[in-house]
Amino acid sequence: MKYYFLPVILFFFSCEQKTKIVSTAAVEIKKTNNTAVSERKDPVDSYSWFQYYQKENPNFKNKSFRFTESNRINYQQTPVIVLNKKGFNEIYKPFLIFNESKTQYLDFDSYQWTLLPDGSAGFEPDQQVVLVDLKKKEAQQIAFFGPSYWVEEAYWKGDSIAVLLGNSYEKIPFKMEFNFNKNQVQHYQYPDTLKIKTPYSKFRLSNKGIKVE
Repeated sequence: MKYYFLPVILFFFSCEQKTKIVSTAAVEIKKTNNTAVSERKDPVDSYSWFQYYQKENPNFKNKSFRFTESNRINYQQTPVIVLNKKGFNEIYKPFLIFNESKTQYLDFDSYQWTLLPDGSAGFEPDQQVVLVDLKKKEAQQIAFFGPSYWVEEAYWKGDSIAVLLGNSYEKIPFKMEFNFNKNQVQHYQYPDTLKIKTPYSKFRLSNKGIKVE
């Protein structure tokens, strides 16, 4: 009887080895798939600001920005009028950048430009970036720029993190990420200059019906 059991034992042993091989292969395939997922395009690259500059600068990507420093957020008073308050100019409403719950927004337009009688934008040399809390109906300055730097676009990560996307006179873009829960702002800079015919800031205004020179 011992001789009859031997092939059966070898058969099961062989099946067990095949199962192990198949299981191992499945794990390896799963790992490969996970790697492929991690290399997918950053969704931030699909934002209009990135796509606009990628037309002439194909390698312009969010991941290329380099961290430079981190600071506490410097809140300051501002004369900017809050949405739904008396005196708010409705011309700026389409340009406000709201957080996910629509309880806060960023305004980097109303301090920098005004609408002239001919429908074109008249610019100030400086720009103020304002955070507005709609529940409290309060506005605070969170960033201020002179004529050499300016914010061109912004977006939110949920409710408490906002990202400013900007450019400079030297055509070197920058990024600032504000974490309002941690009272912290992180600064990032692109490591190269961009080829630019018309800055995104002008495209953004003209795209919403505002004339620019």
